[in-house]
Amino acid sequence: MPTVAAHYDTLLAEHYSRMFGDYDAKVAEQRALFERLGLRSEGPSGGSPEAIDLGCGSGFQSIALAQLGFRVTAVDTSDRLLAELDARRGPLAVEIVRGDLLDALERSGPPCALAVCMGDTLPHLGSKSDVERMFAGCARRLAPGGHLVLTFRDLTRELEGVDRFIPVHDSADVIMTCFLEYEPETVKVHDLVHTRSRDDGRWTLSASFYRKLRLSPDWVCDRLDAAGLRVIHREITRGLVTLAARS
Repeated sequence: MPTVAAHYDTLLAEHYSRMFGDYDAKVAEQRALFERLGLRSEGPSGGSPEAIDLGCGSGFQSIALAQLGFRVTAVDTSDRLLAELDARRGPLAVEIVRGDLLDALERSGPPCALAVCMGDTLPHLGSKSDVERMFAGCARRLAPGGHLVLTFRDLTRELEGVDRFIPVHDSADVIMTCFLEYEPETVKVHDLVHTRSRDDGRWTLSASFYRKLRLSPDWVCDRLDAAGLRVIHREITRGLVTLAARS
């Protein structure tokens, strides 16, 4: 069975950023979200506060946070996505770490004013126990009064029939479609990518799958509370859950 890391390495990482449209516009969107949540960009002694971006991908949140004045540690397993972030970060205070986000939380490091796990990274974890482990790690890593921001898809409601086929991206040379297959605790996510050759115009299909956890907002809030993180903001927009919690 393909792992999440293998799925990204062999198929999705090459096309990841294009799924979100214009890169700079996505960074601006994330920056506006952080500002709306009232996250501080000034440390307690007037310096730049520490932030950790868990599952940073190509860096939409990392770049936004660095623009807001945070010193960001950006963690991901994908060499390709981290290389894209490296090419885009310029002089911004973004340290890139290749590795598993749970392992990153276990390492020693400075207390963080902010931890984020966004996009749809949270359901990529291997089990609900791993989710609880991540919350416990964040609680240990956050400074008193620090914040954790999460976004994830609520996959608890099952789509049926053709609604399980979701258009993701289309352009002159790439068409991306996602197909969802529901299981009791997970969703089997099939990514289908059609690419057109620039040489002869022929289309080629590449496909792979991986599993995402089906996490309900109520369960996540309960587990945050159990880890000592108090939920202070909760919203759901078109199936995307946004939560902010405080240590």
